[in-house]
Amino acid sequence: MSQCPKAGLVSCAGTETAPALFCHALSRDALPLARRLAARLAASPWRAPDGRDISACRISAPARLAEAGIRPFDDLGDFLAREYNRHAAHIFVGAAGIAVRVLAPLLRHKSQDPPVVVLDAAGRFVISLLSGHWGGGNALARHLAALLQATPVITTASDQAASAPMPLDLLIRNAGLRILDWARLPQAQAALLEGRPLRLLDPCHALPAALPPRFERLPAHERNVENAPGDTPLLAAHWRRQPPSPGLLRLAVPWLYIGLGCRRGIPKDAALTALTAFCDARHLELRAVAALATVTEKADEPALRHAADQLGIPVRTFPAEALARCATPHPSEAAGRRFKQPPFSVCEASALLAAQTNARDARLLLPKTAIQGRLTIAVALAVPATATPQRA
Repeated sequence: MSQCPKAGLVSCAGTETAPALFCHALSRDALPLARRLAARLAASPWRAPDGRDISACRISAPARLAEAGIRPFDDLGDFLAREYNRHAAHIFVGAAGIAVRVLAPLLRHKSQDPPVVVLDAAGRFVISLLSGHWGGGNALARHLAALLQATPVITTASDQAASAPMPLDLLIRNAGLRILDWARLPQAQAALLEGRPLRLLDPCHALPAALPPRFERLPAHERNVENAPGDTPLLAAHWRRQPPSPGLLRLAVPWLYIGLGCRRGIPKDAALTALTAFCDARHLELRAVAALATVTEKADEPALRHAADQLGIPVRTFPAEALARCATPHPSEAAGRRFKQPPFSVCEASALLAAQTNARDARLLLPKTAIQGRLTIAVALAVPATATPQRA
C-alpha cells in the first residue's frame, strides 16, 4: 500500500529530514569530479519535483579511496540497499552498467524510486537513468550538465521532439495528482504523442485550465467512464473513489485531510484499518488523503505513525490551544478537560487547520465519527490556491 515518491525529502510519517543528493564516485579518477559537482550544487541547487531547492550533495567512494568527509563502502550493493531511499536522488560517476546491476534489486516503481543519473569520470555526459519524469531525473541531468558544461543524455520518447507535448506523467505530477492506474499510463501517453484525443473527466478542475488541444474535457456531470469507440483513453480525476474500468486512468486528487483523535496505546494497525473502512464506506479515495492531523501530544502515537507510513503521507500536528480556538460542530468537554482548554474537537479542528494550509477554500466535509470508542475521525476538504477555480 505504501507509496512515498519523495524519498529523502520528507519521511512518510512526516518527520522533516535534510534533503540531499548522494554522489557515488566509483574510482579514484571520479573523486575530483564528485567534489567539483558538490561544490557547484552548493552554489546552484537543484529544484526537486516537490519544489525544494537541494544544495547538499554527499559523496561516497570505495573504502580504499575514502578520505575525510566521504562515506566509505566495502560492498556498493549492500551500501545502496541502506541508502537508496534515504536520499532525494543518486549520482554515479562511473560505468552505467555498475549502477544498473547494483540498483536492480532495489527498484519498486517509478512513482517511488529516487531518480538516478550517471556521469562519466571526465564529466562530458550526464545520463538520466531512472525516474526521468516523475522523479525529476531528466531535470536533474540537465541541471548537472549545465553546471559542468556537459551534454545531457535524455532517452525518454516524449522528450525527443521539440514539438512534443509535456509528458503526461509530468503534467499530472505538476498538478499534484496521484496516478492510481500506472499500467494505463503508456496508452494515454501514446495517444498524446500520436495526436489522438484524450478524454478528461475532471469535475474538481484539479488539472490546469490550459491543456494541450488533444484533451477533450467532458462535462462535469458525465458519469460514463466506459472506454469510447476507437480506443480513446479516458482520464478521470477526483477525491472520491472511482471503480476501475478498461481504458480508464484514474487520478486521485489529494484534497482530503483526515483529523484523528485516539486513546493512547491503541493497536498499531488500528488507525489504518479504521481509515480504510471509513473511506470505503463513504466512497472516498484513500490515496486522495493528503495528510493526517492530530493534537501535538499525539504526534508519536504508533498507530497514527504506522498509518501515515503505509499511506506515504505526513502527520500534521497542532497545539491544543490552537485547536480549541477553531470552531467546530462537535466540541468535546472531555478533550477540553484533558488539555486544560475550553471544549474542542481534536479530529474536527485538526482536519480543518491542516486543510487551511495553502488552501483557497477549506471546509469540514465529514464531521466527527467515533470508531469503537477508541478513535475519532473527521475529514476536511481543501481546494488549493493553485487549483483552477470551479465554474458556477
